[in-house]
Amino acid sequence: MKMNNILIKIWVHNMEVDLMVDFLLGMSAKSPDYVIDYREIPDSITGGWVELSIPFNIYLKLRQFKEHLNFLSKC
Repeated sequence: MKMNNILIKIWVHNMEVDLMVDFLLGMSAKSPDYVIDYREIPDSITGGWVELSIPFNIYLKLRQFKEHLNFLSKC
């Protein structure tokens, strides 16, 4: 079964959206920080957070750099 039709929502700080897009396109080796649960978005004095919807296969690439062990415990 192909997972290309499944979208995962992540939240990226508005000042790091360009860095995230560069990472997802393979133009950067460093993944910026992101949040998968909107309830965990930290307060910021430099602006808000942007919601990105990414395909599951791209999310798997992100997950190599950050585990979400606490996400399952909240379901």
